[in-house]
Amino acid sequence: MKIKIKPDGGPVYRQIEEQLASAIEKGSLRPGEKLPPERNLAVQLGISRMTVRQAFDGLARRSLVDRGVGRGTFVAAPKVELDHSRVAGFSEQMERAGLEPAAEVLSSERVAAPPGVAAELDIEAGAGTLHVRRLRSGGGVPMTIEDFWLPLELFPGIEDADLSGSLYSLLRERYASGPVRAVERLEPVHATAPQARLLQIPARSPVMLVERVAYDAEGRAVEFARDRHRGDRARFVIEVAL
Repeated sequence: MKIKIKPDGGPVYRQIEEQLASAIEKGSLRPGEKLPPERNLAVQLGISRMTVRQAFDGLARRSLVDRGVGRGTFVAAPKVELDHSRVAGFSEQMERAGLEPAAEVLSSERVAAPPGVAAELDIEAGAGTLHVRRLRSGGGVPMTIEDFWLPLELFPGIEDADLSGSLYSLLRERYASGPVRAVERLEPVHATAPQARLLQIPARSPVMLVERVAYDAEGRAVEFARDRHRGDRARFVIEVAL
């Protein structure tokens, strides 16, 4: 694409940023496509390299490009909007975004509820729970590491169920006890090396930790979860009414 600088168009770096952003959003520049090197673009436009860097930095802050030392600047894959204004599982969120959801069960075991987990589920410490870790993908891309506990008193035999699909659909269809509301706490953290390997991102990349307690229609806690979402692929939407 050709970038045009207007003398009266405002700061030059902002003009470059907005024209590139528009091309990315319209699909003229596609995910994975490499942008021209800063030096080349500066020479082409007759401006300083620092001005081009400012424009690229602005695109990076908007998560429109990925930058790496020695690699260059690439158009980033679009982020998936995760709506946390309503209770919806990962599968439903991905389907809404037009992506095929998938789940890889990393571990599944019966465990005595640790005190912290028991407090969140409002059960006795040491009560039986099913502790499950899954790697969730959307459109073939690893997106989320799920880490959740289910009270076995409410879901007898669930350890033998197929956990490779939608958990919430399973709870609704098999136990008539799907979640209808949830309390969530969001905290940005860094991915550990093992988490980064699963998500196929560099170690210590930003991820969003979402701690959730989900409740059924009778007010019983049916799930306690600690999910970690890739920060470069997810955008969180929360609707607030005043």
